[in-house]
Amino acid sequence: MNDLKLSLCRCKEFVFLGLLCFFSATGFAGESKAPQPISAKPVIAPIVQPNTTFRSDLTLPHPEHHLAWDQDHSAKKQVDQAITSRWLKDLRMLIQEPHPVTGPTSAGNPQSAPQLNGQTPDQSGIQWKPLIAQSLTFLWIEHGFRFLTEPGTREELKGPFFKDWFQSAKNTRGWRDGDPFIVNYIGHPMQGSVTNYMFVHNDPKYIREEMGFSKAYFKSRLRAMLFSTVYSTQFELGPLSEASLGNVGLFPSKTSRHPSAFVDLVVTPTLGTAWTMGEDALDRFIIKRMETHVENRVVRLLVRSFLNPSRSFANALRGKYPWNRDGRRL
Repeated sequence: MNDLKLSLCRCKEFVFLGLLCFFSATGFAGESKAPQPISAKPVIAPIVQPNTTFRSDLTLPHPEHHLAWDQDHSAKKQVDQAITSRWLKDLRMLIQEPHPVTGPTSAGNPQSAPQLNGQTPDQSGIQWKPLIAQSLTFLWIEHGFRFLTEPGTREELKGPFFKDWFQSAKNTRGWRDGDPFIVNYIGHPMQGSVTNYMFVHNDPKYIREEMGFSKAYFKSRLRAMLFSTVYSTQFELGPLSEASLGNVGLFPSKTSRHPSAFVDLVVTPTLGTAWTMGEDALDRFIIKRMETHVENRVVRLLVRSFLNPSRSFANALRGKYPWNRDGRRL
């Protein structure tokens, strides 16, 4: 019994001591603490956990702002891609050589049209301004040659201009004009061929048509022949013609009673077109085949120039080298 009482007393002591330690640690032991002196040590700010709830001091962007930014970013990206693509295309154009023309093409099919520097031929209308300028240049070259080589033409520059002009044109009749064969059937067809090529060079839609049995080729040469007819008529009877400048036909000559006849008016456009098609055939079937076997540039330019004399002269009238070919390098 005594041992039991002793054990209970010890348990009470342990419980009392435990409570006393607890209250002492938590500041509720009942003793008043003296005020602590202010320490000079820096006060460490307590660690504040981030607030995951909505904060009133923060303003979230409106959804429309995100949409506008996305659209602006997409537009800038498209512009950058377009600039890059154009730059690469220009770089390829500078590096790559144009594809040579290998055969007749159709103007109605842009995919089959020959390309120069990666671009298809211009499909715009006839370039009248350079065509008229080249025609006037050719006209004055021809009249200058007449004034230099024909004394009778220089003598007939005197007298009333309009009266003599109208009378000379009115006297046009018959076929033979008294000129030699080489003038009527070589010189005038070449004149018609030069004017044909002048028109073709200023007709962007058909400028690269080659000899062939295509509708586009014959259409281009027919258009050129119509222009050649107008030019030839003006050269024979117009205000800047043989009839007005030199009064050809005003009086009979030593070789013909009618120096102004219809032979030149007919032969120049018709045989001139045939001459043009002959040069086209030589260029496609002879010159191009020669160029596949001959690398010498001097030989190639000489063959181009002399086998296509009318085309060479028309090239010179538009400021190009005589051996120039549209769509084909030397």
